[in-house]
Amino acid sequence: ALLCREHGLTLDEEAVEAHMEAQRQRARDAQKTQVVRALDIATTAQTVFTGFDATACSASVLEVIEKEEGLYVITDTTPFYVEKGGQVADSGTLNDLPVLSVIQVGDAVAHLLEQGNGMKVGESVELAVDAEKRHAVSSHHSATHLLHWALREFISEDASQQGSLVSEERLRFDFNSSALKAEQLATLEDEVNKKITEGGLVSWVEVPHQEIKEREDITQFFGDKYGDVVRVVQIGGEPTALNGYTMELCGGTHVQSTQEIGQFVIKKEEAVASGVRRIEAVCGEAATLYIEEQSQILREELATVEEKLEQANAKLLNLEQSVVTKPQITSQDLKGLKAVLEATKKAATQAEKSVKKIQAAQAAQIADEMLSEELNLESNAVFSLQGDASLLQELLNGLKKRAFEHAAFIILDDGQKLHLGAFSGSSSQEKGLMAGKLIQTLAPIAGGRGGGKPDQARGAASGVAKAPELKTAAQEALSI
Repeated sequence: ALLCREHGLTLDEEAVEAHMEAQRQRARDAQKTQVVRALDIATTAQTVFTGFDATACSASVLEVIEKEEGLYVITDTTPFYVEKGGQVADSGTLNDLPVLSVIQVGDAVAHLLEQGNGMKVGESVELAVDAEKRHAVSSHHSATHLLHWALREFISEDASQQGSLVSEERLRFDFNSSALKAEQLATLEDEVNKKITEGGLVSWVEVPHQEIKEREDITQFFGDKYGDVVRVVQIGGEPTALNGYTMELCGGTHVQSTQEIGQFVIKKEEAVASGVRRIEAVCGEAATLYIEEQSQILREELATVEEKLEQANAKLLNLEQSVVTKPQITSQDLKGLKAVLEATKKAATQAEKSVKKIQAAQAAQIADEMLSEELNLESNAVFSLQGDASLLQELLNGLKKRAFEHAAFIILDDGQKLHLGAFSGSSSQEKGLMAGKLIQTLAPIAGGRGGGKPDQARGAASGVAKAPELKTAAQEALSI
């Protein structure tokens, strides 16, 4: 809706809502095995979450609830994080059996397993979280806190979180702001990476909400409901002393040092609603993969632009002119590649403009000499020649300057296709020879087309080999 308004377009909001509702229904149907049926589960059991400090633990089975989609196993302890607060749920195993999903049921955590595994109440089991995925998720979550800090420090003190998503593949952060400029995004990326390199400690502590709810240096989200005891995650400062440079109420998992996050890269920034922007970023292994992919894309684009520059420089050499210097890659990172790509684009554009300018100047001279030597002002004319496309327009301009009263047809071969031109002066127009009609009639002979006004018209044809046949037909049409 925002983009439509910006471009002066109308949006059928009723149709959008109808499609959105259809998609929501598809999503509900797809998640039925994990969500809808799980709502039937009721329990008074309680599960202690141990995942802040460990990715594995021994546990005792409290309940086994059989459903169509599998068995929900409730244990007394678990290292599995249940999806909430924007952070995705953990994956892993229970007694080496894949845990298909984990859900919160009251104060308990239920682990969904496939049917037929013989799990029993009272049985001792081993729970293990996918440590690699957990670390990637935790890295993105800690990076989200750093991004939030950088937005308030370097963009606006009023920048506040409007939503977030943290997974092993990326982080997504929504915040209130106007659109950010490229240099602002670069500043955010640089400042977050500086904090990562510093290796600040990441710590957390549970405190009574009453003790910290008035502290403006601890980020608390308006509208969220907090219990009597809250968990504060801080980065920097002394562990658990609540004196870090960024502190937030947060129930998610985190790394222990910012150095564990690895490189941080912003992928894009975009609008999601009026006054709300979204940043998508990656860190660690996900950032490395993203950089490799983007580097390959940039190198391929750079090769294409370099070829354009080389072709333009070759033409400049043929015209006995100075070539445009090719920019050199000084850095292999994304910023370096982007910079050399932009510089090469500018160089290629400059070289192509120089070629066109010189060709146009030369074309005007060639056209003038040719018309002076070969044009008979008393009769129709057909010209068939080789050269750059700019020569065609100069020939037409020359005929007009000379007030040529008769008709002329021009066939210009640039080595790849034929450029066609027709001119009809006042005398020829009185006889019914119209330039536009000549192009429309003759161009198809060489597989081309075109058109124009009665006095001047242009066209093009791909059949270069048909040039002699086209010339003969033009001579017949002009009765030469």
